[in-house]
Amino acid sequence: MSKTKKALIIAALAALSAPVQAQTAGPLAPAEGIVIQTTGEVRVKPDLATVQAGVVSEGKTAAEALSKNTPALAKLIEAVKTAGVAQGDLSTSQIALTPRMTLPSASSSPQARAPKIEGYEARTGITVIVRDLAKAGPLIDALVAAGANDMSGISFGLADEDKAKDQARDKAAEAARGRAEIYAKRLGVKVGELVSIVEAEAEPPVRPMADTRAYRMAAGAAPIQVEPGEVTVSAALRTVWRIEK
Repeated sequence: MSKTKKALIIAALAALSAPVQAQTAGPLAPAEGIVIQTTGEVRVKPDLATVQAGVVSEGKTAAEALSKNTPALAKLIEAVKTAGVAQGDLSTSQIALTPRMTLPSASSSPQARAPKIEGYEARTGITVIVRDLAKAGPLIDALVAAGANDMSGISFGLADEDKAKDQARDKAAEAARGRAEIYAKRLGVKVGELVSIVEAEAEPPVRPMADTRAYRMAAGAAPIQVEPGEVTVSAALRTVWRIEK
C-alpha cells in the first residue's frame, strides 16, 4: 500500500471518529427588544348570505332511497333557479348514502348475531349564496315548499373583505406603538426604532349564523324573517421595537 493511499485511509477514519457537527441551524433566538402582538377588529354589516339545505330520503334498498332523493333534489334546484340565483352561486355540498342498522334483541344463544340492515338513507345537500339579503328569507320559504326537509343553517359574510380587513390592520398597527410605549414607561426604558413587522394569522371573520333546523315545516306558516346582524373582521400584527435607555 502506497504512503498516499495509507494517509487517505487514516484521514477518513479520523473523520468518522470525530464528533458530528449539526448541519441545521438551531432554533431562532428570541427577538431582542419589545415584542408586541396586537389585533384590530371591525364590525360591518354583511352583504351576502349562505344557505344550506337538502333532502333526506329513505328506502328499503339503496336504489330505492336514491330514486326518491334524485327528483326531490331536482325540485330544490329548480326553486333556487326560479329565485334568480346565479348558476355559480349554487353548488352540491353533500352526497351520502347510509344504511339504517338494527341491533338484534337480547338472546340466550351463546352465538352473537350481527346487526341487520333495515333500509337506507340517501342525503343530498346544496349550498346557495344569496347576494341580496332581502331574498334570503323568501328563498328558504321556497326551498321548504319545494320539499327541503334538512335545513342546516344560514351564515352571513362579505363579498369583498379587503376594505374591512385594511381597517382592521389600521387598528392593529395603531395599537402596536401605544402598547410598546406603555411597557417601556413602566419598565423605565424608551421605545426605539421599529425592527420588524409580521402580519400574523388572525381569526377568520366571525359569521353569525341563524339556526334553521327547527324551521317550521307546516304549510301556511308565516314567512321566515332573516336578521343578518354584523360580521367581525380582524387582523393580527407582531412588531418588535428596539429598547433605548
